[in-house]
Amino acid sequence: MAIVDGTEPAFLVRPARTDDVPAMQEIELDAARSYGSLAETRFCLDLPARSAAEHAAARERGITLVGALGGRPAAFLLAMPLDGHAHILELAVAQAVQGRGHGRQLIAAFEAWASAAGFTLATLTTFRDVPWNAPFYARLGYQPFDVTDANPELAEVVREEREAGVHQAPRVAMRKRLRG
Repeated sequence: MAIVDGTEPAFLVRPARTDDVPAMQEIELDAARSYGSLAETRFCLDLPARSAAEHAAARERGITLVGALGGRPAAFLLAMPLDGHAHILELAVAQAVQGRGHGRQLIAAFEAWASAAGFTLATLTTFRDVPWNAPFYARLGYQPFDVTDANPELAEVVREEREAGVHQAPRVAMRKRLRG
């Protein structure tokens, strides 16, 4: 992305398209490189990007958002309904543009979509002790909670994360009450 006259291009959030998936997969792998700086999450460097089928499922059942700079995807968010709540599956921002508020903009767009769709609660799972994970979401109003039998679909996501090896570092489920 080119900076012209010292100004970065506008960050525009839009629905993702099928042809965005390869760029989104590259962003996911690039963003995961941040985890290499922490011993407890270095294993994330070896995790694969979400498949095209996972992206399609989120597009069909929920929402996929791309944040573009200069027309090129630089960040994305995948979400879908789980247990009657809007659940964030993935939020990824390319390393070169992290720390500029793009993740917050995607979350705000997701929350607006979720509220408009009638969801009253948003959920996610994330690393508990990684500064740009649970503490980031906590600043946005998300609070930790225990996944119980009342959340069977979320419990399945947690099980799948364990099987994929994501729980090598402590994870936490978080939720936020959405405004109507």
